[in-house]
Amino acid sequence: MILNYLFWVIVSFRIRRQFCPMTRHNPCLSFALQTASVMVLIGSISSLSIAQMSLGNQMENDSLNLMIQQWHSLPEASVQTIGLAAGAKGVDEVPGALHVIGQEELERYSYTDPLRVLRTVSGVNIQEEDGYGLRPNIGMRGSGTERSARITIMEDGILMAPAAYSAPAAYFFPSIARMQSIEVLKGSSQIAFGPQTAGGAINLVTAGFDDIVSGGMVRYEASGFGGFLEHGRVTQKWDSKHGSWGIMAEGMRLGSDGFKSLPNGGSTGFDKSDRMFKMRWKSKESARSPQSIQFKWSETEESSNETYAGLSEEDFNADPFKRYNASANDLMKSAQSQAVLTHEWQVTKNWSVKTDIYQTNFERNWYKLDRAKDSLGQSISLQSLIDGMSQNLLQEDTPDGFLLQMKANNRAYEAKGIQHRGSIQLPGELGQLVYGVRWHEDYGDRFEWRDGYQLVDGEMQLTDAGTPGTAGNRIDRAQALASFVRGTIRTGKFTWTPGLRMENIEMGRTDWGSSDLNRIGSTPSERTNPLIVWLPGLGLNFAVSEYAHIFSGVHRGFIPPGSNDETTAETSINAELGFRFDGGLLSGQAVIFNNIYQNLLGADLAATGGLGSGDLFNGGSARTQGFEIEAACNAFPADSKWAMPIRLSYTYTNAQFTSAFESDYGPWDVVVDGDYMPYLSPHQLSVQVAMQNEKWSLETNTRYVAAMRTSAGQGSINPQEATDESIILDAVVRCELRSNVQWHLGMNNVFDSAFVVARRPAGIRAGMPRLLRTGLRFTF
Repeated sequence: MILNYLFWVIVSFRIRRQFCPMTRHNPCLSFALQTASVMVLIGSISSLSIAQMSLGNQMENDSLNLMIQQWHSLPEASVQTIGLAAGAKGVDEVPGALHVIGQEELERYSYTDPLRVLRTVSGVNIQEEDGYGLRPNIGMRGSGTERSARITIMEDGILMAPAAYSAPAAYFFPSIARMQSIEVLKGSSQIAFGPQTAGGAINLVTAGFDDIVSGGMVRYEASGFGGFLEHGRVTQKWDSKHGSWGIMAEGMRLGSDGFKSLPNGGSTGFDKSDRMFKMRWKSKESARSPQSIQFKWSETEESSNETYAGLSEEDFNADPFKRYNASANDLMKSAQSQAVLTHEWQVTKNWSVKTDIYQTNFERNWYKLDRAKDSLGQSISLQSLIDGMSQNLLQEDTPDGFLLQMKANNRAYEAKGIQHRGSIQLPGELGQLVYGVRWHEDYGDRFEWRDGYQLVDGEMQLTDAGTPGTAGNRIDRAQALASFVRGTIRTGKFTWTPGLRMENIEMGRTDWGSSDLNRIGSTPSERTNPLIVWLPGLGLNFAVSEYAHIFSGVHRGFIPPGSNDETTAETSINAELGFRFDGGLLSGQAVIFNNIYQNLLGADLAATGGLGSGDLFNGGSARTQGFEIEAACNAFPADSKWAMPIRLSYTYTNAQFTSAFESDYGPWDVVVDGDYMPYLSPHQLSVQVAMQNEKWSLETNTRYVAAMRTSAGQGSINPQEATDESIILDAVVRCELRSNVQWHLGMNNVFDSAFVVARRPAGIRAGMPRLLRTGLRFTF
């Protein structure tokens, strides 16, 4: 029965695409068709699953359990290992909505694009850009997606933005293909993580020693458009008189020739390599005070032929995957390195601590087409060239007196600090006290310039070399002392989790301008902006039964205001109410959220069509509200030789401004009370369905995203100011050739849909077309 319903869902997708082109910019009509099909599917799944819930404890194959297991059905011991659980001992101590994507799920689809992975999580807002997820735009619950600057991103609990306080825009994102798990946190649990606490947090977890024995792994994947993945890891563990030792070395290289085409045949792809080394000593478990010391070092290098120049509507309709001649020289080169020293110590039976000392360095130079100058010396933005139907200036020989300017966005970042966290078990039914403190310093150093070019016979030729430092010569910096305390109090079936976070920040800027390129003058432009903010929160969990919980939470959100003392920090009140359940073969959660924002912060980023100064400025107020649904089940009986795990996640988001204001931020512009916020899809749906036995599996991942406005507004969406709604189906066939050899054959975007994913930074950008990929994985 379910297979029959699934067939009709897929058929409805194809009918709409083939015979209903009018739905391209009509999300209401399209979503109605989508909803009808999915409701039939959900009804059939529910009727079968509820009848089978009593068989949940009879599952003989634990691996099939893992395939349908949501984070809220994890055992207590597993919850304690989750970094974003912030010391929680069980599900009832996590006041917010937490989602964990484990190793099994990451291996199921073998994605290298973080956006494809995170699309399966409810409440996560995404705006695609390059098709590979190199510089993702991620938000949560309507917080905004611009360069993921409004959420907190970590790797193994360490801040990963180039400069999380002074320059949080994520022009670097850790490679998802080498991660062991991904933790996504929304709601009042944000008390423990910052500095950005208005949306949520993502923690990317690398391979550790506890769950890996001595040995290794090698995998290789080849894909369309010249894509490849090479990944290997070796681990050696041994015991000594005073404990155990472990050494791990990992390397990965990922690349592609690109799915877009230049008239001169140049590359539009990328090449990215990662290296990581870990060494750990761990005392014996029988030691009086068990402890461990770990050193981690990693580095990442990237070279990508990416551009900010999109296409005009006319050119996109003719060929959505073309690029203009003038963007042929666009190139991003970057290098990131990080060192972390971690000490974990079980001080007493009831007190455990963890301390990290870290330093991260990131250098990048994105040399890309920036603007033009006419014969009168007037600047013309890239967006204006494309919007004004002047694309021939980007394709054909440059007229006399006209200049195309490439900008070297040459920047260096450093972040370093020390963070300490502890957990104290309280007597009796009081629960525990979790605390943390972090001293952090970071800076972003800009030393930028512009070069003038002309197009001659379709090739970019340098005619006016710029002087380094003349288009940006400054350092933005920040020092911050952050601390938090969160308690757990149990009273019968209620678990209370009050918390308080404090951020004491001083942000500053030193600007030498274009007249002091050697930075030796005594009177550079200086500005500072100190502030202290207190962020309270409260979570409440009610255990309806052993398998069902009602939870709620409210906390104060915060976004740092930058170094301008005339800019006010953004604050918000974030509230949620949810229900989670685990009925054996059926588990899930549903959450209603409501966020009220004051003093909204926008950033002048070239990535959003701005000038690229990076300055923050205040807008007005806004409200985002909606609900999230996640469910997972196995549709086949427990004693069947086959399993059919199904996962569903849906997010509805209503995000509107609640005040009128004018802004230099392009997507906002002139805002009227009641305008909908741009680049937030009102409807997102993900359905994952698989057929699995001990040797073979067929995995499918279907995602629906409604059209998004690309500028603030009300009423029906103007097709010229919107992205397309999209339905994307990915499929993977897997086979276990031997106990240590796995093979997979996958296809992304099975229906080869061509659709608009963004109209920024400048012009229309298309999503990735159909991609075939195959690979092998060896373990030893």
